[in-house]
Amino acid sequence: MEALTQIGQQQLLLFMLVLTRLSLMLMGMPGVGAGVPRRVKVFLVLTMTGLLFPLLGDLPVPPVNSIVDLAIAMGREAIVGLFIGLVIQLLITGIQLAGELISSTAGMQLGAGTDPQTKAAMPILGNMIGMMVTVILMSVGGQHMLIDALFTSFRTIPPGLVRVEIGWIELLTYEMTQGMATGVRAGAPVVTGLLLSNLITGLLSRTLPQLNILAVGLNVNAIAMMAISAIALGSCGLLFETELSALFDRLGDLLATTKPG
Repeated sequence: MEALTQIGQQQLLLFMLVLTRLSLMLMGMPGVGAGVPRRVKVFLVLTMTGLLFPLLGDLPVPPVNSIVDLAIAMGREAIVGLFIGLVIQLLITGIQLAGELISSTAGMQLGAGTDPQTKAAMPILGNMIGMMVTVILMSVGGQHMLIDALFTSFRTIPPGLVRVEIGWIELLTYEMTQGMATGVRAGAPVVTGLLLSNLITGLLSRTLPQLNILAVGLNVNAIAMMAISAIALGSCGLLFETELSALFDRLGDLLATTKPG
């Protein structure tokens, strides 16, 4: 009887640790972390934990002798889950820099809204790009890749044996840099077109000084921004898909080589 009680306690502890890692990954996951009702999140976390738990029931569970040990173990699990979701969010946030650059060059900084992921003020174009790449993430099976990365993490880093390594920090830094570089690449054609539009407007103001260059320039910039963005921003999807595939390869290699604590 005592042995059965001990096994039940170990399974309950394992369930809590799996639940913690999974829930923090969903909090950082694009499209789920924000904009989804809390009851739906709770239902989703419990359902996914119930589906994953039978596959992880044979994992070793370290002894927990106090509430402090339990809190430390759950905190470590939270770090792993948040890390997996955060690397994807960093790539999306970096690509949204294209909208920031375009809006700033076109003089439309006042047309800002609230980013549903970060809850920060962001130009409407940046929000649109963020939503577009999030849809692409779901359409190419990014949510399945995230769950696969999470399952791999349980096999390579068993619950309760998490150890943060320098490679995790390096991957976060690299993805932040790579996301910003991708955003600059995506916004460069539109920014170049807007700079040419400003140059043409400046030449017109010199040859036709009677024009109200302020009113004309804003209208020309708005038309140029919409026309060039409609043509050029389609490349954001291709850039994001390429970087996403490379990101999951790097994440899988990192999780596969991480040693448990």
